[in-house]
Amino acid sequence: MAQFRGALESNELYDVGYVGNLFTWSNRHSDHTFTKERLDRYLMSAKWEGMFREVVVEGLVARSSDHKPMLLSFVEGERRLNKRGFVFRFEASWLKDEECKSLVEGAWSKKVQSSKPIEKGAKVIEDMR
Repeated sequence: MAQFRGALESNELYDVGYVGNLFTWSNRHSDHTFTKERLDRYLMSAKWEGMFREVVVEGLVARSSDHKPMLLSFVEGERRLNKRGFVFRFEASWLKDEECKSLVEGAWSKKVQSSKPIEKGAKVIEDMR
């Protein structure tokens, strides 16, 4: 693995990121030896990223293999992921938190002009804490 990481580093390649279940491989055992890992990755260079900025990698359902198929898609505008591959998703369990309602009401009551409302909303909430 050290040699592989060295090859990636010397060739200036890095992981595109990933959406969905973090694991791309499973040994499919049904006992205590069950293992899941993220083995499969899309790599890119800075030059490639400059040419193809709007991409998302997602894992699909594996039907007959122990590796999940991976799909590289080109997306537009606001659906772009950050470098970590993070997409905002609302968690229903947040509603159980007593602070949730007041944080959301406070954020919605502020007048904010932005082409990226999710990012501005997160900033407003952070400022309120």
